[in-house]
Amino acid sequence: MYLVISQWEALPGQEAQFGKVGRKMGAILRKQPGVVLLETIKVGKRHISVHGYRDEATYHAVVDDPKSAFVKALQSLNVDKVGRWISSERGETMAHEA
Repeated sequence: MYLVISQWEALPGQEAQFGKVGRKMGAILRKQPGVVLLETIKVGKRHISVHGYRDEATYHAVVDDPKSAFVKALQSLNVDKVGRWISSERGETMAHEA
């Protein structure tokens, strides 16, 4: 599985709208083929999302293709007007031996 851990923060005065947009984006992301996990927690003012994809190619198809439903939603919902991306860590999960 390809895992992405992203940190976001609502812009000042946009907390409620950021929450609404985040829920809409999450619903869209969950429907994309190959998305196997999406959970978000709030720590202080930061929203930390954990996304799991079938593999790295699936991740790039979902988040980098300008024609993808996810990218179109980012643009149409004006995420950048209500929130700020802080950082992301990403990579293949490590298999654990029994």
